[in-house]
Amino acid sequence: MKLRILLTVLIIAIGYSSSAQNLALTFENAEITNDGANDFYEVDVIATRISASDFKLGDGQFYVDYNPLAFGSGIGDAEVDFEYPPGSILAEMNVLAVYGTPVINANTATTVSIAWQQALSAGSMAANNITDTPTLLGHLKIQMINTAESTDICFNVAGPLFDDQFYTACGPFTPGVALRDCAAGNAGTQIMNYDGSDCSGSIIECTDTATYTAGGWVPSAPTGSSSVVISSNYDSSTDGGSIDACELTVDAGVVLTIAADDYLNVSNDITIEGTLNVAHTANVVQVDDDATVTNNGTINVFVNTPSLDGRDFILMGSPMSSESRADVFTAALRVRNHLTGNFTPNGAVTAASNGAGVWVDEEGDDWPVYNGAITPGEGYMVMRDLTGPASPLNLNFNTGTLNNGVVTYTAGYNGSQNASPNIIANPYASAISATDFINTNSNVDAVYFWEHITTPSSGIPGPYGLDYTMEDISIFNLTGGTSAAGSDPGTTPNGTISSGQGFGVKVTSAGDITFNNSMRRTSGNTTLRSTDDDRIWLNVQTDRYELNSTALIGFLPEATNAIDHGYDAKRLATNVALYSHLVDGSDQFGIQALGTFQEDVKVPMGFATLVDERINYTISIEDIQGLHLGNATAYLIDSHTNTITNLSETNYTFESEKGIYDNRFTLQFTPELILGNTDVSLETIAVYPNPTQDILNIASPVSEVKQVMIYDVRGRLVVTAGFSNKTVQLDLSELNSALYFVEITTQNGKVTKRITKQ
Repeated sequence: MKLRILLTVLIIAIGYSSSAQNLALTFENAEITNDGANDFYEVDVIATRISASDFKLGDGQFYVDYNPLAFGSGIGDAEVDFEYPPGSILAEMNVLAVYGTPVINANTATTVSIAWQQALSAGSMAANNITDTPTLLGHLKIQMINTAESTDICFNVAGPLFDDQFYTACGPFTPGVALRDCAAGNAGTQIMNYDGSDCSGSIIECTDTATYTAGGWVPSAPTGSSSVVISSNYDSSTDGGSIDACELTVDAGVVLTIAADDYLNVSNDITIEGTLNVAHTANVVQVDDDATVTNNGTINVFVNTPSLDGRDFILMGSPMSSESRADVFTAALRVRNHLTGNFTPNGAVTAASNGAGVWVDEEGDDWPVYNGAITPGEGYMVMRDLTGPASPLNLNFNTGTLNNGVVTYTAGYNGSQNASPNIIANPYASAISATDFINTNSNVDAVYFWEHITTPSSGIPGPYGLDYTMEDISIFNLTGGTSAAGSDPGTTPNGTISSGQGFGVKVTSAGDITFNNSMRRTSGNTTLRSTDDDRIWLNVQTDRYELNSTALIGFLPEATNAIDHGYDAKRLATNVALYSHLVDGSDQFGIQALGTFQEDVKVPMGFATLVDERINYTISIEDIQGLHLGNATAYLIDSHTNTITNLSETNYTFESEKGIYDNRFTLQFTPELILGNTDVSLETIAVYPNPTQDILNIASPVSEVKQVMIYDVRGRLVVTAGFSNKTVQLDLSELNSALYFVEITTQNGKVTKRITKQ
């Protein structure tokens, strides 16, 4: 029987000192088994010391990452066994119960922890059991929900939560059975370098054979442990469906066709002596990053783009290793590559949309015409010819061999995230998970997709005279996705990146961007985020020019109220933008994750428009989901008009002219708003526009503003004024461009706001 206890109980506080004891874990003998009712993944966990001397193992805990599509999400003791078979270190057969029963807990949706506690003293144990000879630690067995999916089993040893989870045995150290006593001089030593671990042994070994002939499969249809040979033409749409294999060979003169929406899932090597055809929307997945794809015949990967008119383009890469512009993009009018080193955020766009993410270059020289080789992992702008009706580009990638394993792209970095856009592409003949991609790359916090559904137009009053607009960029990160501002919600990314699909990232630091097989999927239609997550999408739109913008706010246990890598993404510099702030009113997020949902949460929000006339805008709930938000009522407070709207029942319409209105709105989920609540009263005060060039507006929905005092960064009083209104204005045109602090005194108290004078 397994136990579920808190980690703080498991890893007791014992004295330790930094030492040379180091430990490596590896996998061996992986296989898929079936007990007549359920499938299981089973593998041996091997321990080896990589330090100068042997030692006895005390408490321990390791973490395993896995593919939730193969095993389910958030698996724990109901789905996982960790056994101490005879001969394993944890069995300690010479003394009964030297180690306690394993404790198995779901750590995250894709990570499970396996732990044990030393039960008897160090002297009760046999000789040193962690040596330089690889020795069985225990046997891991996990129930599977889909054997067609890659298992992606790997040790998680990254980050402070997962390091230093092992201890040497604690005393008494004298031989003989004795109870554990880890106090004072009997304390064990914490193993400070849990490293050298290797996941390559988690790959399923080939244990049987399956050959496809004109008469069918011999001796039977393949499984994930089969060495598969295709010796007669096979089409997955007519001859038996998708194929799972341990390794695969297509004989000379034979054609293997993976039809649309089917897959070929191979753990190890692929050898093509004949022909492999991969249809549009089909998936070819390999599991082992070190596996090879030998192409002694022909490989065709077909990709059909959406219909493109004469001004449209698609961002594309290549799933093959040796393509060039001349090989595959022959039907394209023009191909361009992106030079991050040439990119400078456009000054006019930056000034008009201060605080937003900018993808428009200042000089317009970051997309030169390109005629060379297609580098795996890099994305290119591919434009069809200018004539004729809208039509797709029907692409056939067939030069070289399939990309597999680790593919790296060296990201360009220009000193800041906003100045460092990179255009990359899925390098595989299969879909990949955007969530896995972000989690793998610490310098990426969101991915951006070019939808290109807006007809270029100069008919909107504002600063843009651009052919290609940021209205057509959709965003996805670990919180979820938002649709392109120039479209309906149909362009909301679902967390899947198609074969060869190009996309953008804005890196937070220099370094490589990595793709690997653990990201690959056998299906292109899977949403990886659980609908139990509490998320709300708010949309603002104006019918006058058919402009809109969506802000996503998620309440996730993995996130905090601060900025979280991978979960928060800045808003784009679109013509119209709705966005949220941190709790202090700073930053501008198109996607923001907060901690676990609390009913009394208050989310400050802003609004910006580049439309240079006063028109109506409407805010509505685009979508809402989750165990808590699904039953909650959303209220929107407009501090400029002193209005409160129940968005769960009705939309909110307001007028606005051109400007950036930070902290104009507050989103909350309780009806009791401000009466008699001094803190909330002060929270609802808004200052706008911010930054400002001359006039500063102050709106206090609840209580009258009595006095305003403005200080510079040295604490000197530069403006003071008295009032007796809820809405006031100050002329700051005489102040120098700088940062200032505005102290606002009301009937309910004082609050200080920070502003920038341009």
